[in-house]
Amino acid sequence: MEQIRLQFSERVVLHNAMQELGRHQSFIKQAVGRTDRLADQTEIIADMTLLREVDTSALAVIVQLDRESRRQLGRPMAIVSAPEELRSLARLTSIDALMNWQA
Repeated sequence: MEQIRLQFSERVVLHNAMQELGRHQSFIKQAVGRTDRLADQTEIIADMTLLREVDTSALAVIVQLDRESRRQLGRPMAIVSAPEELRSLARLTSIDALMNWQA
């Protein structure tokens, strides 16, 4: 299966959330445009290994990227190595159950 891996920065907060979103949107658009496989053979992975500082704007970024994954590929984005602070925000807002969280 083809993977589009989005590597998140160390910080996704109000100050840089739109920049982070735009960077990932551009990457998805380019990757989907150059793939020669069908969309159903591709998945988007949000790699949050480096992410250390978040606020609610980080949650908005991943919700928007998940929407784009569902629209372009017909499946939710897989979120890996999300920090507990982000998972807690997702639980608080009831978004947690809508997302594809992985270890």
